[in-house]
Amino acid sequence: MRHLCLIIMLLPIILSSINVDVSVNKYTVSTADQLELTLKISGSEHLRVSEPAPPQISLFSFRNLTSSSSSSVAYSGTKLSAQYSHTYRFIYFPKKPGTTKVPSFSVTVNNRSYRTREIPLTVIQGQNKQPGQNTPSVPGYNPFSFSEPDYWEDSSGLNGDTRLLAVPETQTVYRGFPAIVSYYLYTDSMVRSFNLEDEKDFRGYGKSTYEQPSMLNYENVKQNGKSYKRALIKRLAIIPNTQGSLQAPVLEGIARMFSYGYSDLQLSSQPATISVRPLPQEGIPMGFSGAVGNFQLSHSLSKRELGLGEALTFTLKIQGRGNFNQFGAPQFESGKGFQVSAPMVIDNLSAGIEGTRTYYYTLIPQSKGEFSLPELKFAWFAHDQKRYQSYRSPNDKIMVSSTPVLSYLNRLWEPRNLRSIYPKLMHKNYPDYKALASQTWYWLLIITIGAGTAVAVFFAMERKLKYRNPESYSQKKADKILKRYMKQALAASRELSEDFYPLSEKALFDYLAAKYKLARHLSLSEVLAALHREDIPQILLDELQDFLNRSTAARFKPKDDRAITLSTDVEILKRVVQNFAALQKNHPERGKHE
Repeated sequence: MRHLCLIIMLLPIILSSINVDVSVNKYTVSTADQLELTLKISGSEHLRVSEPAPPQISLFSFRNLTSSSSSSVAYSGTKLSAQYSHTYRFIYFPKKPGTTKVPSFSVTVNNRSYRTREIPLTVIQGQNKQPGQNTPSVPGYNPFSFSEPDYWEDSSGLNGDTRLLAVPETQTVYRGFPAIVSYYLYTDSMVRSFNLEDEKDFRGYGKSTYEQPSMLNYENVKQNGKSYKRALIKRLAIIPNTQGSLQAPVLEGIARMFSYGYSDLQLSSQPATISVRPLPQEGIPMGFSGAVGNFQLSHSLSKRELGLGEALTFTLKIQGRGNFNQFGAPQFESGKGFQVSAPMVIDNLSAGIEGTRTYYYTLIPQSKGEFSLPELKFAWFAHDQKRYQSYRSPNDKIMVSSTPVLSYLNRLWEPRNLRSIYPKLMHKNYPDYKALASQTWYWLLIITIGAGTAVAVFFAMERKLKYRNPESYSQKKADKILKRYMKQALAASRELSEDFYPLSEKALFDYLAAKYKLARHLSLSEVLAALHREDIPQILLDELQDFLNRSTAARFKPKDDRAITLSTDVEILKRVVQNFAALQKNHPERGKHE
């Protein structure tokens, strides 16, 4: 009896089947590369995860953290099954060669603690961390085409006046708001190339690369009354996690000088500081989770009338600049007559700090009637306005109507629910015997069995194709996804609906993810990088990026302006899709090597 009670007490934990795992992108890392540590948490129930602190790894320095979440719901016969996951991606840079390991660390999920496994690592010596930057080829003796004579007369020494300056976009920010620091090469001499060697970091911030040109593109500037040529070396996004005075990273590199021959000049950027203010402690709204930035929020609802058992999609878009990787997804209020899934997240962000993040929530009503949509709240600190702001979803009315009898088969085990057909199955006295062929339920049963058999045969054939020819299965799945969402997107374009853009984006991302086996949480830049590794022509990648940029810009145009550009965007979308399809046809051998 004691063992039985113990089993009953542990049954919910066993059934929840929460899985916590860590992995790395490589076990041997060179000093010119980076380490990606991925923590994935998955389970069959809603996950309440406390964001883990980055583990301290010997020989590595922590740089950045990104996170994403996903969910899926499926029916198997009359049983509803769900899968939820949270993924955290930690970025580290190696400091020196040696052997080390990722230590075991603790993760709290649904108020329970889980420990991860240890992973051994080896760091080897690599080449320079950063790529070099060359000047564009210019004919003639003087590649910079200096027009003022004092460029040469004021030069101090063989290498003239050449320096590396760090220029913050703003000197003062609030804690959590990304500060942009630009690093410029100033010179009055001929610098043919610059090779970035190292970045020295300090305490109190995380960072990411905001921009890094591949060439030295010079412009004429004046500083302290003197003329210089200036070229951008790099822009960093600094995300402060403490208050006070922060010192920006120091860049070190080698400038290749030309003056009666070539020489190397070692440069280090001059120190630059950023003043970080604490967030105000007064007027903090409920639900504030640390979001800081200049944001604009918008939402849309897929439908307002639906049948019982159907689902609707609530879309929330957050656009602007801020600490996107430091706040979680807003949550709907529970217990309001709807089952709400964890949101699917699609990011279109630059350096993880600027762009658009889109949340897709799936809501399933629990009964029929007229209901108010549950409230969704999001609070953030508006940096430029220096005050807290809150968003609340509107009080939309949802009408839920009855559905056909087949939709009630999920409720056969609820004898007290009036919508269940269970009481009819329990009748013991019938006034007259009727032939089975004349009974409605008999034909419903026949149709159900036939439909179930057809579905089983279909999935069996799909499964057979998946394991015998995975390339064909992947292409077939991708084509189905594209066809479904393209049909919805084109229908929205004919109605001049703004839904055209999110539907077309989802069609493209899902199609590419299925066709090239890409993770669905990747950002636009990561998707383009992955496609580039697949030897996709650059011109096709440029067309894809151009359409997504036009899509982002069109969402915030007035309806009349959007109607003008919509037809052009539709043609661009069709061309991008046709080019990807033609790429598969023209390179049939590609699938054999993937």
